[in-house]
Amino acid sequence: MNSTGLSRENDAETPSSGGHRTVAASLSVSGLSVHYRDFTAVGGIDLEIPEGEITALVGPSGCGKSSFLHSLNRLTDLIPGCRVAGSIRLSDGTEVTHPKTDVLSLRRRVGIVFQRPNPFPQSIRRNFEIPLKEHGWRKRDIPDRMETVLREVGLWNEISDRLHKSAIALSGGQQQRLCIARALALEPEVILFDEPCSALDPIASGVVEDLIHSLRGRLTVVIVTHNLAQARRIADRAAVFWVRDGIGTIVEHGPAERVFTAPSNPDAASYLSGARG
Repeated sequence: MNSTGLSRENDAETPSSGGHRTVAASLSVSGLSVHYRDFTAVGGIDLEIPEGEITALVGPSGCGKSSFLHSLNRLTDLIPGCRVAGSIRLSDGTEVTHPKTDVLSLRRRVGIVFQRPNPFPQSIRRNFEIPLKEHGWRKRDIPDRMETVLREVGLWNEISDRLHKSAIALSGGQQQRLCIARALALEPEVILFDEPCSALDPIASGVVEDLIHSLRGRLTVVIVTHNLAQARRIADRAAVFWVRDGIGTIVEHGPAERVFTAPSNPDAASYLSGARG
């Protein structure tokens, strides 16, 4: 049994009290490039992502933000012809790009929520049973874990009486919160968000944004967003992507307040001011 009273078949790690992990992981990226056959989407990426903070990735469409984000938990492995070079290192020394890295374990530690909600087309309950069983949770412990994370994202009171019904029947905002809860259920150290509010109405977007903001300090968050106002509201740090010589790269990064108010790079300044991009 672990400290939450929940047991797993392979209980190598113990969640903290209340199901909240107390140690977030940082990410250190060095010399990273992502290639799709003969095309280089991003190159020359060096970036330190501090633990427990929210880092926003901004920049115009087509500059490699999502390619970079997907490389952080090896989703790029699923794309035929895609190759990642360089180093992505977690704070415990795990090398994300190493061929012997356990990808299933990595994706538990580094979760992701996509632009459009992608609940499994099954019951709400099955949306938690499937990933938790895959990662070693025992069936009898899953209901408590599901309730914990659904309460955390503010969904429990809305849907607790219809857990047997299809997740697809939920509203768009509810589906996105469900997907966040599903990611949180695995107790990640890092969570990646790929434009999580772009498919939502303003009210649902605000709810999700507040939820992401609440993760600060507990998890390391990396978010791709085209909403510059949103990035300014929630981010501790920001990185501005731009295309140079046909390759996406980071042209400005640092504390969000400085990046947004006094960028030193002219391309970043033009983009952030609305003059370009």
